[in-house]
Amino acid sequence: MCAWCARLSEARGVIARVALPVPRTPPLDYEVPAGMQLERGDRVRVSLRGRPLWGVVIELAPDAAFTGALQPVEQAGGPVVSPDMLEVIAEISEGFWIPLGLCLGRILPRPARRRARRLALAVPKAEVLPIIEELERRAPVQARVLQQLAQGPLDDGELKRRTGARAEATRRLIEKGLVKADPLPFSFRLTEARRALRLTQEQSHALNALEGASPGERFLLVGPSGSGKTEVYLRLMKEVRTRGHGALLLEPEISLLPQVWARAGGALGDPPGVYFGGLAPGERWRVWKDVLDGRLHTVVGTRSAVYLPFPDLGLMVMDEEGEGLYKQDAMVPYYHTRDVAEIRAARQGAVLVMGSATPSVESYYRAERGELRLLRVTQRVAGAPPHVRVVPEGDRVLTPDLVEAVRRHLDDGGQVMLWVNRLGYFTGASCRDCRTFLPCRACGSSLVFHFAERCFRCHVCGVSADRPTCPGCGGSRFRLYGIGTERVEHEAQRHFPRARIARLDSETADHGGEVLAALAEGTLDVLVGSQMIGKGIDFPRISLVGAVNVDTLLGSPDFRAGERAFRLLSGAIGRAGRGDRPGEVIVQSDQAEHYSIRRAVHGDFEGFYREELVYRQALGYPPFVRLGRFTVDGAGAERMAHTIARALGDQGIEVLGPARLPARRGVPRWQVMVRGDESLEARVKEALPRPASSVRWDPRV
Repeated sequence: MCAWCARLSEARGVIARVALPVPRTPPLDYEVPAGMQLERGDRVRVSLRGRPLWGVVIELAPDAAFTGALQPVEQAGGPVVSPDMLEVIAEISEGFWIPLGLCLGRILPRPARRRARRLALAVPKAEVLPIIEELERRAPVQARVLQQLAQGPLDDGELKRRTGARAEATRRLIEKGLVKADPLPFSFRLTEARRALRLTQEQSHALNALEGASPGERFLLVGPSGSGKTEVYLRLMKEVRTRGHGALLLEPEISLLPQVWARAGGALGDPPGVYFGGLAPGERWRVWKDVLDGRLHTVVGTRSAVYLPFPDLGLMVMDEEGEGLYKQDAMVPYYHTRDVAEIRAARQGAVLVMGSATPSVESYYRAERGELRLLRVTQRVAGAPPHVRVVPEGDRVLTPDLVEAVRRHLDDGGQVMLWVNRLGYFTGASCRDCRTFLPCRACGSSLVFHFAERCFRCHVCGVSADRPTCPGCGGSRFRLYGIGTERVEHEAQRHFPRARIARLDSETADHGGEVLAALAEGTLDVLVGSQMIGKGIDFPRISLVGAVNVDTLLGSPDFRAGERAFRLLSGAIGRAGRGDRPGEVIVQSDQAEHYSIRRAVHGDFEGFYREELVYRQALGYPPFVRLGRFTVDGAGAERMAHTIARALGDQGIEVLGPARLPARRGVPRWQVMVRGDESLEARVKEALPRPASSVRWDPRV
């Protein structure tokens, strides 16, 4: 704490400006009681209209902006965010017109003492059986715990529910070395021996360039699947940590974390921290606090980890940088991880490395213009490129060509991955009597049939319907169509009843660690999954990939549909043949000549990029223009959308819309798009005062 702040905090009348997690509320002034010491970034409890709230001190000042009587800070909770990160979050708050207190309330984990743990046997199962017999006589509760854990690892809460054991029994078993506790919420049983790898000339060139980077420099590392980009990341992380700086490795999917965590542990000598939205509150707080206090220097995580308050951040890596999952658009605060990472790199002098086999069109365009430093690795080091062929899909789930190939690879001892980018069993329905499409009553999106639950579910707003009726005629008979992961899993089980088959998608992700561990150990033959298995994972026994129902990737009205189709299909193709076995890929598609599919099959990113640029420029889409979007929710959404459109249009800004969006849970939604050059964001903010809380502004679509 600086001497000036210390003197201020010791004097009565010093003001703390506190950001509170309350809509439409700017930071408020509170008086710091005599003897209470505070710093920027401290958590404090205050009262607002008689309601106790926890907020964050964003400024200490000698004078208040509020002229009335001030309430005192009631309790100091210690530091929760560094001043550097306060500035970054404030910039995000300003850019998206979100109150700073709301941003901080969502980003910062809540302090929690209790840590969720994963408990497992610390000795082989065969050795623990005689110990159980001995304990049954003098410590029956401990015996029950060991008996339960002999069947598999469990969270401590579930273990208590099944055995009735209190914490004391578990603690004694841990002290005896019979049980081990892992704080991670799902099993990171995946382990990999560190291999002595010799870098190729291209990898060495990329690593040397990154190690010699200037503070704040930004890179785009491009290379096909299997070209060793991860090895470059890990060696760079080790070098950065040796220099005493923090290093952060980001992945777009939780399912990618177990393997990258295991590899990072081998490369760095000890396991890094793990941070993502699904962590238990106590574990999220522990990792956050360890980073803030300088006890933890390397972390792997998903997009929320970009806010971890490293005091001396030296490196950020965004793997699979073009993935849409890096954009947070479901709740406050809205942001793109890439934007936050670039702000941090500029403010903290950290090197930013964005890597991908299929970078976003915008990032590659920026690299060509010199805004990002472009590095390439073109040689595949993990096996030879797979043989890829396209077969017509027609109305079949698994074509005869794919069924024959699966049987052949299983007979040869290989593993198979079946990839489809939709969830559920049937992905749509129409009335048999009047042919009306069956929509979600709340938002109008297509209802998806889930066989295991025997119900229809909306994947947009979560509404379920056991016995829906036709909105046109009231009928209850439906024709079901479409292919999802559940249906592909069912077909695989029907064709290959002796094969060991598992499914990994967003609905089964809680068991992702166990599934990937089984794949690594060779106890799984066929993995069925959605986009989360189509990138990043690296298992050398996978010799065949079947890409099912590919054409649905092209049906989205989004101008990035072709880019997304190319990226997802390229990622799935890249999973095959990464070991000694020759790789084979079968793509089921009736649109083989579409440039996204044709270029992905041939692994030609450059060719796809050139064709996509022609389309984007002709229609006026990024990267040649800037697009922004207002989204309005609520009963007055239509009126507000037209008001916004008129206000912007009167200032000469090009307006697209207003347009109605599908409702969410029955709430009307409208959008207004705006288009312009690099000055668009500034012009919009000048033309339009900050709107109501029902209006969301996204400056970069």
